[in-house]
Order: sequence, then structure tokens, then C-alpha cells
Amino acid sequence: MAGLTVTVADYTARYLHALGVRTCYSLSGTGSIHLDQAFSQQPGLVTICARHETAAALMATGAAKLTGELGVALVTSGPGAVNALAGLVDAYADGVPVLVVSGQVETRHMEEGVRSFGVQGFGVVHSARSMTKYSAVVERPGDIRRHLDEAVRHALEGRPGPVWLDIPLDVQAALVDPDALEGAEPPAAEPRGSGARQTARQLMTMLRSAERPLIVAGQGVRQADAVLAFRAMVAKLRIPVVTSRLGTDLLPYDSEFCFGQGGIRGRLYPGLIMGRSDLVISFGSSLSTAFVGEDADAFDPDATVVAVDIDPSQLTKKGVRVDFPVCMDVGRLVEALQEEAAEPAAPAHEAWLAECAALKAAHPTVGEQRPDGPINSYRFVDRLEAQTGPGHVFVVDTGSAYYVTGQTLEFTASQREITSAAFLNMGAAVPMAVGAAFARPDAQVLVIVGDGAIELNIQELATISQYGLGIKVFVLNNGGYASIRESQAALVGGPELEEPETLDFSAVATAFRLPYRTLRHTGTLDADIATVLAEDGPALVEVICDPAQLLLRPLRADGGRRAHDGASMVRSGGPDDLPALTDLVRERERELNHA
Repeated sequence: MAGLTVTVADYTARYLHALGVRTCYSLSGTGSIHLDQAFSQQPGLVTICARHETAAALMATGAAKLTGELGVALVTSGPGAVNALAGLVDAYADGVPVLVVSGQVETRHMEEGVRSFGVQGFGVVHSARSMTKYSAVVERPGDIRRHLDEAVRHALEGRPGPVWLDIPLDVQAALVDPDALEGAEPPAAEPRGSGARQTARQLMTMLRSAERPLIVAGQGVRQADAVLAFRAMVAKLRIPVVTSRLGTDLLPYDSEFCFGQGGIRGRLYPGLIMGRSDLVISFGSSLSTAFVGEDADAFDPDATVVAVDIDPSQLTKKGVRVDFPVCMDVGRLVEALQEEAAEPAAPAHEAWLAECAALKAAHPTVGEQRPDGPINSYRFVDRLEAQTGPGHVFVVDTGSAYYVTGQTLEFTASQREITSAAFLNMGAAVPMAVGAAFARPDAQVLVIVGDGAIELNIQELATISQYGLGIKVFVLNNGGYASIRESQAALVGGPELEEPETLDFSAVATAFRLPYRTLRHTGTLDADIATVLAEDGPALVEVICDPAQLLLRPLRADGGRRAHDGASMVRSGGPDDLPALTDLVRERERELNHA
């Protein structure tokens, strides 16, 4: 006797719900109409209506970045699917598990090799293949389980990443017997931790021989579900840690082993530590250009560099020198190192750790500011963070907001940051915050975004308002594209480029039915922030910042400081002048920034 039949659309919704998916981000359309209906009617599965498909994909990405679980977006065919691609690329660049399900025209109208077909039909899977780990058209109803199995496995296994399923209208509506569907064949088991104990012993031998070892920590630690084990390993090894941007919240900043974000957008001092280390062990960091510098010169040429990553492509990147590549699950190696490390009895690296601590103390991001001066964005972020607590989630956009937060935020053990790190996707913060808020409804979500960047997905302020999400959106208004103005001055010079006129954010708040506040005065900053955070519900808060403020440029170990992205280094002396140089740079930065 045949089993109970359901539509492919219903089966897809039930499958994802059984997997643990509780929220889907969507914008309905005719091409996905059966899927839209099925997802909206699935008990226990909430479909959130975005205002743009790009934002829907970014919402799913924000949720997945925060939880590590599969984020899901549902979009229509043609233009809707193509819009979602722009949001999905962020998940691909940062290694985030996101499934996009797109509608498609009926299979009888689909035609290979033509630019478009049917009504709003487009072969989006061909485009998606360059930015997904798995993508397929579900051409036959009986294949739906197999495709779902494959997509979910690829999204979550190894280095996570996005996947895509394109389901034509007639397939969506077709009836299937769930009990008769065949799943995907499980792949042959791979020993992801194979050799972890032997590798750990080799690393311990190298550590005992090193005088100035350094750990670099990236998001691979979190993706391996090894945050707590990593913290315990660091405490046992007693070695300084510098993080990538996606690793900034792995250790609390007040830890004696944490020395902040490195790289060309990092804090002032980590470059001094990176350049003096004689052994560098990278756990789950891509060692990107933003971290090692345009000339890949962040580490001493004589230092030994070990890179541990589950993705082999990250171990052979152009321009990055890796002496010992280790393709392995980071979590397994961290556990093995914990077992191999002796209890901390002999203080082998205590002098080096103290030296790093002295650099950290000597180079705070934020100093004193005149109470009557304009608001400095570094000062604002510092005071905002001072009033946050456990569980707060910071969602940060690109541009100057990205620099300022990366150089200022000092996370506690339970705080998190969500941002577009590898792709620097301008305008991603507001939709990612929506995903974060639904993924963690108990958390206070704080958005920090520039007055230019917010315009790219400003329509999602309406989503925040509609669902009454308690998201506080802080807009750093520095009169336009401040970071672009610095790029122009550093790289090309010439007359200033035309910029969009700054929005009237009071009118924007009214249009989107959001409470609005303006922060203008340094002297009342603490009280003003406290008032905003104490109020329930969402808010749009405009922070009037000094448009003449410059971004801080990190110091280099070779006697200079990092220039603007893409520019050669700024030389201000030689290695022998380093103490005087750091004082000079610090004095100049304080003068320019009043911070």
C-alpha cells in the first residue's frame, strides 16, 4: 500500500524543521509560491518576511554566524534568486552554513544555454556554483531527499559554507511518498583528527625550543566547537594570542593571554608582537592579506609559521609563507595539545608574555578626550561597550565602523561579534542583526554602522519595526564615506569624489516607525547611552561624530606604521628607533583624534 503523499514543498519544509531549523528568511514570489505556502504552514517554522532577497540571505547568514547552525533563506525565481546571490557571497567568503532554496519556472520551460526562459526564469545554479559548496536543480520530485541530504551535509561538514537548491514550480507541487524517497549515500568516513596526537607532540617540541611563540586564533576554532577547549589549552600553554577579526571574541580581552586583533585593520600594538615572534601557530585563521599585510610581511622572515586548517586551500594561499601546513580539524588538535602539554610548572615563556603585556598596556586605543569636543567614534564605541554586559551581540558594518570597533571593543567571555570580515559587505549589518535577533531572542543586539553603509539595506529597518525586535541601531554620522575619503587621499589624491547627501535620520526613523535619538555631546555620552539601552524595543540612534577624525594605523615591528589599505607602508624611522617611534605615532594619533 502506498504511503501518505505530500508535496515536495511540504516535504522540504518538514525536512528542515526535523533538522532543527526554526526560522526561515524569505521574500515571496510566484516562482516559489508552493514553497512559500508550505513553509508558512509548517508548525514550528517561522518565516520572516524580508524587504529584499539580498537581505534575506544576509539574515540567514547573521543567524548562522551567531549559532553555527544552518541558516535558511527562501527566494523566488529570476531576479529574486539573483538578488540573493549578493547576500550569499558573504557566507561563502566567511565560511558560514547557509541554505538558499529558490523557486524556478516549470521544468518544461527550462532550457539550457539560453539567457532566460519562461516567465522570469534564469539558470541561477550556474552562477551559484562559484560561491557554494553544493548547488543543484531538483529536476525530479523523487530526488528531493537526496538533494537535501547532500546540501545539508556539504553546508555543515569540514569548513562550513553556503549551498543552494533550485526547485521548479511543477516539482514544488508534485506529490511524493516520504517513506519511499531515497537519501544520499553517506560519504566514506574520514578521520578528521587522524594524526592529532602525533602533530601535538611535534608542536610541543617546537614550543619548548621557541623563545617567543605566538598563537593566531581564527574562526576555525569556533567552527570546530572548540572555544572552551581552546581557552583551556591557552591557559595551560601560557602563550600570547593574537586574533583575526572573526576570532576577536574567542578570548575575553582582559585575559592575560589575549592581545587583540592583528592585521592592517587591527589594534595599534599586535604587529609589534607578530613581528618579533619566532614561532607562529595559526589555529583556523586564513592568514588573509588583511591580517598578514599587503606584502605578507607581518611575521619575522626567520620565524617558523605553522598553519592548522581543515580547508586545504587555506594552507597554500598566494603570498603567504607556511612552513608547516597541517590540514586537520582544529578541535581535535586543540584537544590533543591539552593532553600533551605539561602542567604549567616551569615559566618558560613568562618573560615574553610580560613583554607582550607591557606593549598592550602602553598602547590603549582610547585615551583622554576634551569634554567639550565633538564625539570621537573610538570614544563612543568605548563608552557603549562600558555599559554592556554578558550576552550582548555587536553587529558591525564596514567602513570606519569596522576599523573603530576592531580596534576598540574588548569582549567579555560571553559577548559576541557578527560582521562581514573577509568580504567587507557594505550594508550587511542591519539584516544580519535581524537574523541574530531571531537566533538569540534573549540577547541584546547592538548595530554599529556608518551613515553611508546603512543606506544599502536601509529597508530592513522596517523589518526591525514590524517584528518589534529590540535592536539598537547606532549610526556613526561622520558626514559621508569617511573611509573612502581616506582611501582617496592615500592612493590617488585629486579633487574629492562626489558622495551621496547624508540622510535626515530623524525622518528615516519616522518613516520606519522607530524611536529616534541623537547623541551630540561628549560630556553627556555616558548618560545618553544609558538612556538608550534602558529603553525596551528598537531604536535608531544617530551619533554625530567628528568628520575630521582619522583612523588609527597599526604599528609595524620594522619601525613604521601601516599605511592605508592598498598603500605601501609609512616609514617613520628604523628598528632602533622603535620606542621613540611608538611614542611619536601615539602622540600624533591622539592629536588628530582627541582620543
